[in-house]
Amino acid sequence: MSAPFQFVPSRRLDGVTESATLRLNALVNQLKAQGRDVVNLTAGEPDFNVPDVAKAAVEEGLRKNLSKYTPAAGIPALRERIARRTNLQQPSVVARHGEWKAANVVVTNGGKQAIFNAMMACLDAGDEVLVPSPFWLSYPDMARLCGGEPRIVRSTLEQGWKITPEQLRKAITPRSRLLLLNSPSNPTGAMYSRAELAALGQVIEQHPDAGRLLVISDEIYDRIILDQVPFCSFAEACPSIASRVITVNGLSKSAAMTGWRVGWSVASPEITAVLGMLQGQTTSGINSLAQAASVAALDLPESAFAEQVSMYRRRRDVALEILHKAGRIKVMTPQGAFYAFLGVEGYLQPGEDSSVFCERVLEKAGVALVPGGPFGEPGAVRLSFATDEKSLAAGCQRLVDHLNGA
Repeated sequence: MSAPFQFVPSRRLDGVTESATLRLNALVNQLKAQGRDVVNLTAGEPDFNVPDVAKAAVEEGLRKNLSKYTPAAGIPALRERIARRTNLQQPSVVARHGEWKAANVVVTNGGKQAIFNAMMACLDAGDEVLVPSPFWLSYPDMARLCGGEPRIVRSTLEQGWKITPEQLRKAITPRSRLLLLNSPSNPTGAMYSRAELAALGQVIEQHPDAGRLLVISDEIYDRIILDQVPFCSFAEACPSIASRVITVNGLSKSAAMTGWRVGWSVASPEITAVLGMLQGQTTSGINSLAQAASVAALDLPESAFAEQVSMYRRRRDVALEILHKAGRIKVMTPQGAFYAFLGVEGYLQPGEDSSVFCERVLEKAGVALVPGGPFGEPGAVRLSFATDEKSLAAGCQRLVDHLNGA
């Protein structure tokens, strides 16, 4: 008699966990289906509709039978528009090295695949990935899946949730292969200025152990800028090292096209060739109709999105005004994206971490938040203001009332 079958996952999955945001969002939907009154402030997803021109492009694509395979790296029209957009954001790179071309672009299934592609293409076993904390929760797990070792560089609220040049200098070792930067940041809303990015780039350029170090600059929230400090792409601030920068972006946040799964990378010819080859052996090209929609969305002027950004700014201000009524919450005013990262250590009960805190708030106050532990900060929680103002205000007030013992 043969032995019973037992599935044993690959060892590359050791230490990899389920996405906390997806798990919590599923739990909230389950509670709502049971009739529970829950204000969901977990989702990292815009609540606006996709631009009408993108919808029309899909309808036109259907009429034209755009149902066939596309080039693995994306259709030329889309790659050209991505290159053009990147050139507008990186004029210093253009002046120093020339324009980015369609050949420098790989269109991916969301920004997440662009980051995964970059890690898979660059990392060997034991290579270090420098990850400033707090971080988007998928970064360390993706690094592990690709054979790398995440090396966390911890920032604090007092320093604006941004690492300093000195921290980066101390973190770099001969094993350092990738630095992951995310500005504006998920989960904190922090945004590096041009001068701050330039200072980090100078460390990379001058550090004796940084010869192999590449930079993945995750710029997915580049359009959602909430204060007067303008967005600056990392390569724009550091044109002298642009050849070792992989700029990642997409339309999930900027055009509310999360479910369409359109992201991209822009990088040097040598890097892009490897990324394209890798994609050709994994997913190949992304959905053809989503690419047609993206061409239309990228043809829109920035002014078409001004109202959305204005609404995010107002929501941020509404949320912070209410949250400040809970005196022991610590929060930095987010400069970009649509999150507030709340320090709640002053409200943790004995034996609690932020995960248990979120469970308590969900059960007692009917408010769903994301614990900060998966983002690298166990004493904090993430609140998303990508929801309507009425629900946002109600959720914040419920949270404050609970914390104040009402």
